[in-house]
Amino acid sequence: MIINMVSKLFTPAKIGPLTLRNRTIRSAAFENMCPGHRPSQMLADYHLSVARGGVGMTTIAYASVNRSGLSFDNQLWMRPEIVGELRSLTDAIHREGAKVSIQLGHCGNMSHKSTAGRMPISASSGFNLYSPTFVHGMNEDEIRDTLRGNICRCTGYTKIIDAIMQAKEVLKQGRKAERTEEADPYVPVTVAACGSAEN
Repeated sequence: MIINMVSKLFTPAKIGPLTLRNRTIRSAAFENMCPGHRPSQMLADYHLSVARGGVGMTTIAYASVNRSGLSFDNQLWMRPEIVGELRSLTDAIHREGAKVSIQLGHCGNMSHKSTAGRMPISASSGFNLYSPTFVHGMNEDEIRDTLRGNICRCTGYTKIIDAIMQAKEVLKQGRKAERTEEADPYVPVTVAACGSAEN
């Protein structure tokens, strides 16, 4: 008797409204293939080869939501002038039968003025040993300005802004406690992201 067993990994799956041809997803990993902070042919060739290989979804990464969020020279910077290039890449990946996602983010204090075009920004001020450089702690208006103009507009970023402001307060209280030797170095901070997307 021959038993035909097919791994669930290679069966279709749904993620919200998307149906993937299988359950394999190429996770986000910085490709270093975006000179000028825009998609390149090398980036397209890489993700097309992943799609041709049969993956269910490939993830383009890392795409900064604005220039101040860049941490390396060859990262994507999301802005209106590259949307057409991303659309072309998306269409090409879809023609190969795969879906595509993009990792959007802001590196916060993990940047440098030479890359980000300004002093690195974060929820709190301090010194970044990685770069090394000083970091500007943003106020609520600056946080809102950093998020303004990005693609996801489902909640007006209310939950994200609230979480950042809460993190600022936790960090501030932690520093006060450190000075009085009462700090718990493992204070958990949860950042709530927006719960839906338009596309």
